[in-house]
Amino acid sequence: MTMKLTFHGIVQGIGFRPAAQRTAKDLGVNGLVKNTGGNVSLVISAKKQALDEFVRRLIGMFDIKKYEAEKIEDIPFTDFKIVHSENDNKTPFITPDLATCSQCEAELKDKSNRRYRHPFISCVNCGPRYTIINNLPYDRENITMAPFEMCSNCLEEYTSVYDRRCHAQTIACNECGPVTNISIDKAVDILRRGDILAVKGIGGYHLACRADNPQSVEKIRKLKGREGKPFAVMFSSIGQIREYCKVNELEEKLLLSPARPIVLLEKLKDFDVSVCKNSDYTGAFLPCNPIQIMLLDEVSPLVMTSANISSDPIITDDNEILKFGVDVLSHNREILTPIDDSVLQVTQGRTQFIRRARGYVPLAIEIDKGADEDTLCLGGDLKSAFAFHRGKYVFLSQHFGDLDNKNIYDCFKSNIKRFAALHGFSEKKIAADLHPGYYSSNMFENVGVRIQHHKAHIASVIAEHRLKGKVIGFAFDGTGYGDDGAIWGSEVFIFDEGKVHRAEHLDYVKMLASDEVSKNADLALRCYLGGNELVDKAIKNNINTVLSSSMGRLFDAVCALLDIRHYNTYEGECACALESAAKKAEKEYPLSPSLNPVEILNEIKSVKDSATAEEIALGFHTMVCKLIVNIACKHREKHNINQVALSGGVFINRIITSQTIKALEEKSFSVYINEKVPCGDGGLALGQAYLSCTEE
Repeated sequence: MTMKLTFHGIVQGIGFRPAAQRTAKDLGVNGLVKNTGGNVSLVISAKKQALDEFVRRLIGMFDIKKYEAEKIEDIPFTDFKIVHSENDNKTPFITPDLATCSQCEAELKDKSNRRYRHPFISCVNCGPRYTIINNLPYDRENITMAPFEMCSNCLEEYTSVYDRRCHAQTIACNECGPVTNISIDKAVDILRRGDILAVKGIGGYHLACRADNPQSVEKIRKLKGREGKPFAVMFSSIGQIREYCKVNELEEKLLLSPARPIVLLEKLKDFDVSVCKNSDYTGAFLPCNPIQIMLLDEVSPLVMTSANISSDPIITDDNEILKFGVDVLSHNREILTPIDDSVLQVTQGRTQFIRRARGYVPLAIEIDKGADEDTLCLGGDLKSAFAFHRGKYVFLSQHFGDLDNKNIYDCFKSNIKRFAALHGFSEKKIAADLHPGYYSSNMFENVGVRIQHHKAHIASVIAEHRLKGKVIGFAFDGTGYGDDGAIWGSEVFIFDEGKVHRAEHLDYVKMLASDEVSKNADLALRCYLGGNELVDKAIKNNINTVLSSSMGRLFDAVCALLDIRHYNTYEGECACALESAAKKAEKEYPLSPSLNPVEILNEIKSVKDSATAEEIALGFHTMVCKLIVNIACKHREKHNINQVALSGGVFINRIITSQTIKALEEKSFSVYINEKVPCGDGGLALGQAYLSCTEE
């Protein structure tokens, strides 16, 4: 019998066609397979038992969303072939960039292998994908490997059914592939002598130097204009990471995954303060491509940070990198879109994204609400990431940064066009944040849906966990424009299917309507408690003031009041310092749960001489957790709600999140946090996609 099959899912750039060919030969199935834009189509002939087994094996090997089977008139095939691709303009599920697999790494280090030390070794199971695709179908002529003509040896492997590189579109070797501008040995020498090296990777350039060289690390800080934010460190192996950091089973799994993300790990021993600054964690990661593997085998660990002026996009251009005036290890394979390293942490046994980028983008997230037309969701202005919603799938972009930077804004907008063209999307409907002054909200004239910031945070949790029924959501962060024009940031919502009710929040406080308030913790404190003549007059006379219920500003104020830190040189710095102080406490100083931030601060002020800053910091964290639990219990009794969603940047705080989850679960609540997107503003687009289906 002859069947026509169509497979939908992660089937582009993942070796589906050669796997189908091998499976067909093993089972005696004849026919053909081809890429058809977003899907893979097959026409196959065999006995029913063999056909059923053929389908079962393919479904077991790949991430198949669905498949269609149609019996057609018998075709007398004599073999099984991979034929030329077509584009059917169906929704594609494009593979993210994948780290070098263990087989390729072994060949890279094997002196007898013809790809020994080949800087671009890859196969059907690994290598760049998303960053090198011009358009679909995923074939050699449509990716940035097109200029590199295969040599006869590579061509033989490419056409050999049982070869690991059969139809591997990135196939190349030392004879026919891309080349580096300097040798790996020279690059190693540069690093060994303590100099800085710009290294071209999969999604852009990194600035690298030895982690044990404080002078070079400080020089990178000056080059980037990055004063206080910790740097990530690349290690050569899990074993080496364990010398410096605690690593649990889930963290190890993340570190070794094909995405090769940065994972924030608790320190066992530290580098010079120039590397991680005052952070309690080391952002550790492993090499993701052959160039990095070869460098780290010779000199490790390395500070490895994105090559950009802080707040600018990561550099992909071979000429632009020269402005740093450092040695450069480059190559002649083009990068089509900038993409940073993903950053994750593990809290209470759950994965949390800080930044969702390389290795995960553009994987789609399936939700229970289907879009009746392509919807572009623009997210927010901070930690910007957009999404397209088609059917029940939400396709999120990589992290870009803050849109008040023109270079980020331009990169964000141009990538909307690339993303849409690559996937065949069109923005028939546009959803954006409610804030009237956001760059993202004003990027397009035809925004059809404007969604309140904190509602989108909670909706992102409901969407990814596909929750049904009533949910009480806690959205805690620094800033979001509220339905009433105030600045929200400590919001408690009751979601009941299509209805959303704002149930609780911190009492409003008049604050200066200035970006400086989000940076200067002393200024935030003065807005709460007074004591500065100019601030007091401005608030009394309503001069450039706004009502605020921000939890983020309360954290800043407590940090300043306890004399722990007084200024955010990067977003969340004071909150991180407050958490760090709390972790050092041997006991907590109990504080009374309250929704009145002035009462909270006055209580802290009154007990400052009775306990250490660390004890009060821990008491403040515990108080916030108790406040959440008390509110959840009150509304469970009132509304019969047992599902709790936690979202917003405050929940990056491990003490708050872990204590809250444990306390709520002890009271038999089902607790959900963001695990597929960041709990910060990088996850807003997912929530917008969910709510744009229910809001007009």
